[in-house]
Order: sequence, then structure tokens, then C-alpha cells
Amino acid sequence: MEKWAIFFQYANVPKYRETVNKVIESKEALQMAGNLLMSVSKDERERAIFRSRRMYQSDQDSNIATAEHRARLAIAGNMLKRNRPIDEIIEDTGLNREDVENLRVKLLQ
Repeated sequence: MEKWAIFFQYANVPKYRETVNKVIESKEALQMAGNLLMSVSKDERERAIFRSRRMYQSDQDSNIATAEHRARLAIAGNMLKRNRPIDEIIEDTGLNREDVENLRVKLLQ
């Protein structure tokens, strides 16, 4: 996500061109996006539409990831209420130990 954020924020800023190019080289999807951006960059309106669509997609991806994390936390909360072992909760939900421990502390308050 951080690489995409750098790409979208600085792709058209000449001062950051070298940094953006390094980020682009690190991920194939970013390379494709960079090539597409350069092809549409000749037309300011098309570039604005492209950025808007990409930002929307990035927001959607972020919203989905947040919803999935919240769902895992809800499942973990139910498992904690049923006194399931922490390791089992971690395995079943994909959460990390810190998230499960913090949730356990909140439930005990």
C-alpha cells in the first residue's frame, strides 16, 4: 500500500521522479501503472481521470482490508468469550498475537 501511495502522490512531480522510478521498479504492477500513466500523461484530463479511478480503487481496497480485519477481530472476540486458546484463535483468524492479546485485555475490562 505504501508503494502505491508514493506512486500516486508523486508520480507527476518532477522533483521526486528518481524516487518514484525506484518504487516503480520494485513492483511489476507499479511498472504497468507507470507505463499507463506516462501514456495518458499527454492529456491532462485523461491523467486526472486515471488518477481518480486509481485513488478510488485504492480506497476500496483499503476499506475491504479494514472490514476483513474487523471481521477477524469479531470472530476472535467470540472465540475468546468461549475460552478458546490464544494459539487456536491466531491460527483460525490469521490475526497476530498482539491483536488477540489486546482484544483479550479489552474484553476483560
